[in-house]
Amino acid sequence: MKNSSYTLKVSSQSQVTLPRSLREQLKLRPGSRITIMVTDDGSLKLSDKLPIEKHFGTFTGTWTNQGKDAADYTRSLRNSMQPKLNSNR
Repeated sequence: MKNSSYTLKVSSQSQVTLPRSLREQLKLRPGSRITIMVTDDGSLKLSDKLPIEKHFGTFTGTWTNQGKDAADYTRSLRNSMQPKLNSNR
């Protein structure tokens, strides 16, 4: 991707519109999410990756209990607590 420069105007509602050529270059569509990071020198970095995505897969296997995956573990924990929750009503 070649270096490009765009000047954006902030609207009275504090919004900016990305020019069409930039949206096309970044392959942004309605509903796309972007992350804007401010660097120490005050410049902006734009990314289509959410900050959490860099952590995907980091804790694989951490949330297991006796061979269950996280959803199964959470479901069994919730089911074991359900009688207590119902008796408090």
